Amino acid sequence: MKADYVVVGAGSAGCVVASRLSETGASVILLEAGPSDWHPMIHIPAGMRSLIRNPLVNWNYTTEPEKGTGERRMEWPRGRTLGGSSSINGMLYVRGAPADFDGWAQMGCRGWSYDDVLPYFKKSEHYVQGGDSEVRGQGGPLKVEDYRTILPLTHRFVEAAQQAGFPFNPDLNGKQRQGVGYSQMTRRGRFRGSTAQTFLREAKGRPNLRVETEAQGGKLMFEGKRCVGVTFQRGGNITEVRANREVIVSGGTINSPHILQISGIGPAAHLQSLGIPVVHDLPGVGANLIDHYVIRVVHRVHGTETVNEIARFPRVLPEILRFAFTGKGALTFGVTTAQVFCDSREGLASPDLQLLFTPGSTHPLKFGQLDEQPGMSCVVCVVKPDSRGTIMAASADPFARPAIKPNYLSAHTDELALLGGTRHVRKIFAAPALAQHSKGEIQPGPDIKSDADLLAYARRSGNTLYHPVGTCKMGEDPRAVVDSRLRVRGIQGLRVIDASVMPTLTTGNTNAPTIMIGEKGAEMIAADAR
Repeated sequence: MKADYVVVGAGSAGCVVASRLSETGASVILLEAGPSDWHPMIHIPAGMRSLIRNPLVNWNYTTEPEKGTGERRMEWPRGRTLGGSSSINGMLYVRGAPADFDGWAQMGCRGWSYDDVLPYFKKSEHYVQGGDSEVRGQGGPLKVEDYRTILPLTHRFVEAAQQAGFPFNPDLNGKQRQGVGYSQMTRRGRFRGSTAQTFLREAKGRPNLRVETEAQGGKLMFEGKRCVGVTFQRGGNITEVRANREVIVSGGTINSPHILQISGIGPAAHLQSLGIPVVHDLPGVGANLIDHYVIRVVHRVHGTETVNEIARFPRVLPEILRFAFTGKGALTFGVTTAQVFCDSREGLASPDLQLLFTPGSTHPLKFGQLDEQPGMSCVVCVVKPDSRGTIMAASADPFARPAIKPNYLSAHTDELALLGGTRHVRKIFAAPALAQHSKGEIQPGPDIKSDADLLAYARRSGNTLYHPVGTCKMGEDPRAVVDSRLRVRGIQGLRVIDASVMPTLTTGNTNAPTIMIGEKGAEMIAADAR
């Protein structure tokens, strides 16, 4: 099996890269470890709750126990199907702040300033509501929409945030990030708009694109210091795929560094300790792991509808009919209906907090399950954390799982920001517009007031927002894994294009910037080929 380009991983970036490269006329083989995106719950937005642990479409990774978070193993869902995590995520479209990308450029990532990346955000997007044409896109394959159905409780949150001093922002992906506004979603009509159902859907009819599912990437193949292909496993059989031009690894923040490591690219001492022959000593592979760690503030609710009641039998029956006949209602919900971007303290160049509101609540002990009683929740997310962790191969077996050590809350600055965000949320929930519907705080709870108690709660009860990045970071420094054109340093014919190349986290959810990286990376490959 051979093609000009082999793309390993059909996730948020991989589908974009394969689609765009196939537009150039080059032959492309796209490998995906999981199945096609046939599962019906992928396409119904509210169906994501049933996928949060589903092994048919989910890698179901877990972190290693760590002292800083109470020796807990945290569940890290990652998509294992066409579309990757864009097929199982909450569908939020959040680009990040201009300062994020200007910061990348200042760190040595040439060509990645906000002015450099904005055209790729616009290229990929079709914002249904239009928006400011200077910053919003029209005509791209990725359709972005405002929420179709909004419960009154979300309006009350937006009103309460303004009462608490946060200005209204009509477009959180517009020119400004600060303030409170309504969430936007990646959609295809009433259905989920994953990269498989947008970019890949447009490309599937091209004879020069071959998509191989149930094809789990194994080891990269080399001739000297040039990558010439990759193996994959299907049904116990190992197959070789060769690339005439380049191999592009788009496995995501967990799988991309793992593929490099088990293929002999990474910190030499670690690889040697596992019996892996070293092809190239690259110390940064698997380092610089960054993720959004969050805590939830939850209140019991009275006097208005929440997702908790609507999503249960028999109340859900009319919602199913509403979805079928109008494309609206509770089945169109993602996760977060409104957000606040704000500062934890004065003097910051851009927001360091994202507060994500949901007109519902999940069970504190049952991962991903809705609470039995009506509730409302707001997640406190430190969007620019300083804590760093690692993802490292634990075995020479290419199909064994790596060790994930996020090292959450190891930086004191993250603790301070989390405390500031919690104070903001409590202030919003105490504002008149929301206070009228509150029966009281149940998480963290009214007895948890001091900073010490709040941090203890954060360590024992906090969780991930599922935004890991950084393990194949881009840059020109010795710890960088890829250069500014996403080429693996010291190796020819090999690039990494996915969220793992981000040197720092963006302000908010990571799917939109990952798609942008796919767009820009594909154009770089095409330009270099010319």
